[in-house]
Amino acid sequence: MLWDYTSTQRQARELISGDSPAAKTKLLFFNRTQSSAVASLLTGHNTLRRLIYIMGLIGRPLFRRHGAQNETSAHVLCECGTLVTLRHTHLASFFLDFQYVKNLSLGSV
Repeated sequence: MLWDYTSTQRQARELISGDSPAAKTKLLFFNRTQSSAVASLLTGHNTLRRLIYIMGLIGRPLFRRHGAQNETSAHVLCECGTLVTLRHTHLASFFLDFQYVKNLSLGSV
């Protein structure tokens, strides 16, 4: 996938490594709910507060549980201290960097 670096696709660039035939094939085997969840989480087009704030539907984009940082896909997947146990259970690490998430299989996400 070619990124337009002049646009606002920051979250997708942080979490998606680029054009991957294996990723496309894996998405084809997901059901509609699974593929929608993975795509929305990786692109930032979801119901997390940052996007809802950008749309003008809420007053603050801060994370619901602690309110210290913006509630984004990157924050939930990589950084949030509140979600450490869940992240460790499902992704085998307490904290992740963006490059690690880019290299994860779609099934892991």
